[in-house]
Parts: sequence; C-alpha cells; structure tokens
Amino acid sequence: MHELSLATNLIDYLEKLGKEQGLNRINEVFIEVGELTHIDPRQLRFSLKIASEGTLAAQSKFFIKRKKVVIKCKKCGKGSQLRTKEMIAQYSITCPLCGSSEVGIDQGREMVLKRVRGIKK
Repeated sequence: MHELSLATNLIDYLEKLGKEQGLNRINEVFIEVGELTHIDPRQLRFSLKIASEGTLAAQSKFFIKRKKVVIKCKKCGKGSQLRTKEMIAQYSITCPLCGSSEVGIDQGREMVLKRVRGIKK
C-alpha cells in the first residue's frame, strides 16, 4: 500500500509549508492524481487522514481529482485524451487522429498538489 508512504510524505510537506506560510491550521487540500499512477484515491484519502493526525492538517478535507491520460503524437504533434479502459492491458496507445503508434504520455502519471487552504495565526 504505497498510498500510506505518499500520504506521509505529503503531510510532512504540508507541515513544512504551513509553518513557512504562518498557518495555524490547514483546512483544505486539493490534489490531482493521474490515472496511470495506480494510486487509489479512496486509499490515499484514508491514508492522509491517518497521517495528518496531530499535525496542522488534522481535520482537513482532502479533495482528490482523477486526471485523465493525455497522449501526444510524435508524428502529427496532436495531443488527445486516452480512452479509459478497465485494465491497463486493454489500452491501445495510438494517435486517434493519424493512427501512429509513435506517441508519448503527456499527462496521467503524476500526483500534483494543486492548492492548500488554511488559517493564518
């Protein structure tokens, strides 16, 4: 369950950020998680609640949004959203515009902390 180690690292970062910004408490945390990260948003939210106990982020609301996979064709240069399948083995990674299999993943492998809301001292 790598969600717990991710949550612990994120809470450590939020503690540092909160202290640097002079926050008394962190109320809301907004996170985006790419579909190819294999991170389960429910497990991450649960892990964040556990990891945040006794920190500035205790009692925070964690908003986690799934980010779609976007591919970019190396042949025609166009970007497009990858259609979601149930299993990664079912993905067909080809450009829907020109049919080329020369594509790269532009988005969907990341976890991004988008915004933090808190109360200053």
